[in-house]
Amino acid sequence: MSSLSLTLCGGVKVAGNGVAADAIGAKSLALLAYVALEPGAHTRDELTALLWGEYPEEKAKASLRQALTHLREQVPGALRVERTTVSVVDSEVECDVTSFLRLARESPRAAADIPVTRFLEGLHVRRCSAFEDWADGMRASLMKRMTEVLTVVTREVLATRQWREAVRLAERWVEVAPLSAASNAARIEALFMAGDRELALDAFGDYKTRLAAETGQPPERELIELAERIRAARSSTPKRQATEEWYANAPSFEGSLVGRDREWNALAHAWRAAGDGKGRVALIEGDAGVGKSRLADDLIRWISANGGTVLRGRAFDVRGGAPFGAIIEALRSGIDAPGLAGTDPQWLAEVARVVPELRTRFPALASVSAPTSADGWRLFEGIAQLLVALTEEAPVAVLVDDLQWCDADGCALLHSLIRRLDGVPIFWCLTFSAGAVERDTPAARLVRALRAVPHALAIALRPLGEDDVWQLVRGLGRVSTPTGARRLAARIHEVTTGYPFYIVELLKTLFAQGWLTVDPTTGEWIVRQHEAADTAVLTLAPSVHDAIAERIQCLPDELSAVLMSIAVSARGSRTDVLSHVHGISRLRAAAAGDALVERHLAVEDDGVYRCAHPVIARVVSDALGTARRREVHRGLALALEVAADGAVSDPGEVARHAEQGGERAMTYRYAMLAAAECEARFAYAEALGWLDMAAAAGILADTDAVNVITARLLDAAGWHDAPRLHRQRVQTGGLAVADFDLPARV
Repeated sequence: MSSLSLTLCGGVKVAGNGVAADAIGAKSLALLAYVALEPGAHTRDELTALLWGEYPEEKAKASLRQALTHLREQVPGALRVERTTVSVVDSEVECDVTSFLRLARESPRAAADIPVTRFLEGLHVRRCSAFEDWADGMRASLMKRMTEVLTVVTREVLATRQWREAVRLAERWVEVAPLSAASNAARIEALFMAGDRELALDAFGDYKTRLAAETGQPPERELIELAERIRAARSSTPKRQATEEWYANAPSFEGSLVGRDREWNALAHAWRAAGDGKGRVALIEGDAGVGKSRLADDLIRWISANGGTVLRGRAFDVRGGAPFGAIIEALRSGIDAPGLAGTDPQWLAEVARVVPELRTRFPALASVSAPTSADGWRLFEGIAQLLVALTEEAPVAVLVDDLQWCDADGCALLHSLIRRLDGVPIFWCLTFSAGAVERDTPAARLVRALRAVPHALAIALRPLGEDDVWQLVRGLGRVSTPTGARRLAARIHEVTTGYPFYIVELLKTLFAQGWLTVDPTTGEWIVRQHEAADTAVLTLAPSVHDAIAERIQCLPDELSAVLMSIAVSARGSRTDVLSHVHGISRLRAAAAGDALVERHLAVEDDGVYRCAHPVIARVVSDALGTARRREVHRGLALALEVAADGAVSDPGEVARHAEQGGERAMTYRYAMLAAAECEARFAYAEALGWLDMAAAAGILADTDAVNVITARLLDAAGWHDAPRLHRQRVQTGGLAVADFDLPARV
């Protein structure tokens, strides 16, 4: 083992047994650094020219003799001094620079943490131009090698989806190579994949400004395109941090994707195959809370960052919705896609029946005639032609989340598109919870049919294993010790059975109850010590549902009321609707929505607030009594009507809330409007569902009108029962204080 430790990066230091580091002068340190880093024996003439070259020969030789004598006294055994040469005793000296060069070959990840960019920082040697030239050359060589190391390790952690670690390494890479397009692209992509969309765009802006100031050149085309793709992507993170209660110290719960290597690789392979012109279908199946949406979200962000065109839609657990709702939402998300303009205008006009925003982008689109039952195929073909046009610019990925709630007409459209576009570079990614619906629902039947499609990829997600939970907790908590949090992770795995959503909700509860906090210096999670009188056992709610309910019960009254409206609305609420429901200004409604986002209870998407997870919406809704739930529905129905000012964009949503709120006249009026809208879109099954609702409105309904329309539509579609729900409850039990194997602070 080496007896001397020589640190040359981040401040020059010498340590070891019998070493008097403080007594070593600057030139002696410079001499020691040189002979330690330059291999072989060095002549006395070489060393005098390096450090005393500006002195007369005799004085230079005397200074070298004095420095060598001094070093032999202060660092005994480190140097081999002979009559004409000087060399370092390798077995006696361990140097961080030589360790870096060795690790760069053997373990680049470890080498990346050695601060070689600060080589000889703080060492000032006067009148030694030769030494300064050597130091500059060595520094440049180390910077080049560090650039190579960071290039390798950053791309490696990006490939293995360690997004937060990729951010850290990419930022170090940018420090080393601030004008490198590759380093800045890695930083921007890592921030985006970690969920920090705004920070990713800020990073691009910083690079653009710095590049213009130092070179007068714009960023590379690939970087500009990456920034444009990120700018067009939806934001999935809160816009600002919480500033009160435990939220002020709560960390981000957006960790790296763990335990999904096999699934990720299969999905990535399917995407690449689709990019080669071979249409692919991927079904991500699993129970609620197992991480389907998280896996799909990361995949879609990765596809977007790598140049694919992404369309995404979501189905919702509500009775009756806009026909083809998930597909229409997906089409709307691509309204600005560059390839859209290549669609034949006649087909764009057909699609404009269901996506009227197309007429805003293409005002010259021709009007289409009133639809007949024989024209239904034209809508399907128009959407197919639009998708084909998008693929002329780039491969397309279509994500439909929560397919189990997709309406019958939407399932028929999706099945038709997948069959029609086989061989077109489109990657269909669908998430599905089989346990949420009965086997005879349209979505369940569609999934069975899609599994039979050639080259279909069916991925059944399982809960995380104990080691995966440990890696998740370590990553989120920035745990520094090698075995830290293993006991806590094992206990969390036991009480949540490894479901990622429930794991994160349990961790939030531990923060909310004051058992965990964050070290403000390191960002590491630590245990907050309690008084001896405190119970030794942390008793959690009997289920994650109850743990969520505890957090909701602590909300201020206004936030609690707004969350109720958002949860009952299912699809989410705009600020103008929340303003009317609660009698507050839009600004105050937006502030309340943002506060719920900060508390990880809601998410905001293009001005619409909805619950962060269906389980949260269910917990909030289940806590409402019958009378209060009815009043919330009634308030939403009236607010939607007032906010629309006579031009309701989704009459079905108003009808649904009016029915639940006991407004029978309003139910009939808007159910009939919804039925007419569905018929115009050839969604006959959905139209019949709205007619059922109108007929059930009772004495206020014009039963003859309902009967005539029903008879007409029965030739085109049948009636379907609404699916029965199967709700899963995961038990969490309790944790003991001994389970918190994390650093503690009083």
